[in-house]
Amino acid sequence: MKLGFIGSNDLQKLKEDALFASDHGFTGLEFNWWATFKDVTANTIAQMRTILDDYGVKASALGLWGWNHTSPDAAEREEAHLMLNRAIEFAHALGAEVCITGGGQVPDGDLAANVAAFTEVFPPFMDKMRQAGLRPAFYAVHGNSFFTSLGSYEAVWEHVPDAAIKFDPANWRHHGDDYLEVLRRRGDKIGYVHIKEHLYHNGELAAQPPAGMGDIQWGKVMAFLYEADYSGYLSFEPHGDVWGWGDRAHRMRTKMLLLSKKYLDQFLL
Repeated sequence: MKLGFIGSNDLQKLKEDALFASDHGFTGLEFNWWATFKDVTANTIAQMRTILDDYGVKASALGLWGWNHTSPDAAEREEAHLMLNRAIEFAHALGAEVCITGGGQVPDGDLAANVAAFTEVFPPFMDKMRQAGLRPAFYAVHGNSFFTSLGSYEAVWEHVPDAAIKFDPANWRHHGDDYLEVLRRRGDKIGYVHIKEHLYHNGELAAQPPAGMGDIQWGKVMAFLYEADYSGYLSFEPHGDVWGWGDRAHRMRTKMLLLSKKYLDQFLL
């Protein structure tokens, strides 16, 4: 397994992230966009690739979030597909290993309707991803993605068996699902892993500190990843208004990355 973290899309901050990654044993940086992806240019992507190359750091993944690729609205779907094609192009230009996006959402549609829309829309895009050297991975439980349970993935795998999971145990737990059961049963379908900690207190999400300081059972997560022979990235995700952004985020983000790495190093060979 390889270690990385979510990097900045700002070019100057990306230089700082790439230097930090190089100095501290992270081999990859992940890049994500939501609605602002429509404003990203090929020139910006080329500059990002140059920065990565200068510091000897890889792009682990490019994520396109929130776009509804299976929308029944023709104009919305067309724009989402335009963005997805650009995501594939830009991920390839960055040299990324994985392209992450949502599975789409048919408003008020049941599972069968969403699976039908997915199997209609995504196979050609997934072919493009593979031809570009990318592994397709689909995120769960938020952001225009009908993947809200392991069962929704299993229904898709009957038709599209290589639709991998972008797996974030904290998101699954917060959604009310057994994230260890997902790993135990279908760890072979994990295509990419986010490392984000959740600390609960009095029944509420109280903090999102470094890995090992909250309620996610990382040792068990790693055990099931090893059993599934997972060899991809563990991408650290600084998150929340203390450890991810906000007035204290600059120094707390650095602490989150280093403390998470120190904790997870015990599980790595």
